[in-house]
Amino acid sequence: MIRVLYFFLFSLCATVTYAQEIDSAGTTETKFKLNVVPTISAGMHVNFQDFYLDFGAGAYDQKSRIGAQLSCSFRPFYKKVQIHQQSNIIRQWKEKKYLVSLDLYKRLLKFHLSNTLNSSFLTGAKSGYLFGDYLGTRERPKAGLTINPFVGFSIWLNGINLDVTYLFFNDRLASVPNSRLMFSLNIPITP
Repeated sequence: MIRVLYFFLFSLCATVTYAQEIDSAGTTETKFKLNVVPTISAGMHVNFQDFYLDFGAGAYDQKSRIGAQLSCSFRPFYKKVQIHQQSNIIRQWKEKKYLVSLDLYKRLLKFHLSNTLNSSFLTGAKSGYLFGDYLGTRERPKAGLTINPFVGFSIWLNGINLDVTYLFFNDRLASVPNSRLMFSLNIPITP
């Protein structure tokens, strides 16, 4: 997990240097300008056994194509889970989980598919605090910090981005796989 995180951070740092504009003489422009647009997003991350809804708000720099947003993900229902407490004791509870995270992402290699349809690759990480509760008991699932990397494909049509990514999401359940697909719709807020 840590190796994957280091790979994503190295990839993000290595591609930031290519986000500078180059003039016709081949020199890099030295003026540092930001073109930041506020965004809102809605989406979900799913696999065959579980899904979470995801809502967030943040900012996206159109020049360097780096974005950050504060998001909240949650399971909208109570899922039946089995918890192994000792070698011969297995408890079954209904669990709901929440994730409050800071999402950092970078769009890479812009492709023009048509006049109004563009696409790019997307890489980033959801890092935040994962917590939850069980129905009908005072017990709580183990809470803590988590870092969940993602990589995928982004399509935008007239400024609205649709992201389809693979997300490695460890929600600390042995019965649910960590691999998920994340679908997200990012809408820029422009006056």
